[in-house]
Amino acid sequence: MIVHLFEDQKFVDITIENFENVSNGLNKYIVFSNNKKLTYASSKEDVIILPNSSYKLDLDLVYKDCQLLIIHFLSPLKLYILKHKPNHVKVIWSVWGSDAYDHFKVQNNFEPLTGVIQKNTLFQKLKDSYFFTFYHLIKYRVKPLRKELELAQLINYVITVLPNEFKVIKNEFNLVAEYIDYNYGINNFDKFSNKSLGNSILVGNSATSTNNHLDVFEIIKSTTNMDIIVPLSYGAYDYEDYKAHIISEGRRIFNKNFIPIENFMHLHDYRELTFSCNTVIMYHIRQQALANIFMSLFQGMRLFLNCKSITYSFLKDQGMIVFDLKKDYKLIGIELNEDDKQINKKLVLNLTSRKVINEKTKAIVDLYKSFIN
Repeated sequence: MIVHLFEDQKFVDITIENFENVSNGLNKYIVFSNNKKLTYASSKEDVIILPNSSYKLDLDLVYKDCQLLIIHFLSPLKLYILKHKPNHVKVIWSVWGSDAYDHFKVQNNFEPLTGVIQKNTLFQKLKDSYFFTFYHLIKYRVKPLRKELELAQLINYVITVLPNEFKVIKNEFNLVAEYIDYNYGINNFDKFSNKSLGNSILVGNSATSTNNHLDVFEIIKSTTNMDIIVPLSYGAYDYEDYKAHIISEGRRIFNKNFIPIENFMHLHDYRELTFSCNTVIMYHIRQQALANIFMSLFQGMRLFLNCKSITYSFLKDQGMIVFDLKKDYKLIGIELNEDDKQINKKLVLNLTSRKVINEKTKAIVDLYKSFIN
């Protein structure tokens, strides 16, 4: 059996859909949550809900009939599960982003203004201390990934969001794993009807400092009097303080044109909101927010990225019409022409179509079948 491990996250439903399309009945889906009512996973009859705590975990239930374990985002609890893996079980780590990049020895994810506040956060100061390692060990029964690198050697295969991330992550953690080409798909965003775009600007995807919000604000503050929509409904461990700082600075700089989104929005509502924008700015240096990026490209928005990012180079290599914020900021607010919109839309569909996702999912299922034959 293929056992999938999740927290209550937005990719649960699409994973169930992907795998049941090509391997009905071969999968077990486990969601770790301390609430019986899940927020993101709607396919509740298809999932087993287990407590999000290693102290309450039934490892026998996790590994019952398991030949292939797929870790969707390597959280501390899943690292603990990996530590107790039976020898016969093969493991795939599906890297989402922060589960790898937050553990890099050298952090190069921040532009100058964001870097200043990031260095001064309490969490950042404690993160590399003995006390944090001890706290992590007591709470999760494993140390942080950087201090448990021998466990990473138990991983047989790695999925990365972008192909050019694999080598970077493999080298960082000295992995012996092989690469698997897979992505989740974008929640059927192409099924929504197309609409004309407004003239607002969407900045970032979350209340995480890797969005480099402050540096974006500095670049665009003198170029626009349009509404600046900033999603801030979720983030990392200390995101509430960061969110408050971004809201304060956003209102100071843009006044009534600054519109923070502080509450979770369902996909349909989020997409309706994004139609009010013709410009999207995702200024991450590390890979992040690719689902949002593909959605914005599909909808015909002008997308500005950080030229230092793997995402920027990947999309340019694919032939997509995307822009370097620092160099091209004067194009903010100018809607893409129809030809460029169609180029981006076609390329997004080529990367995320149902046929492509089915083929990639089937390759994983075929790999699993090779273990049991």
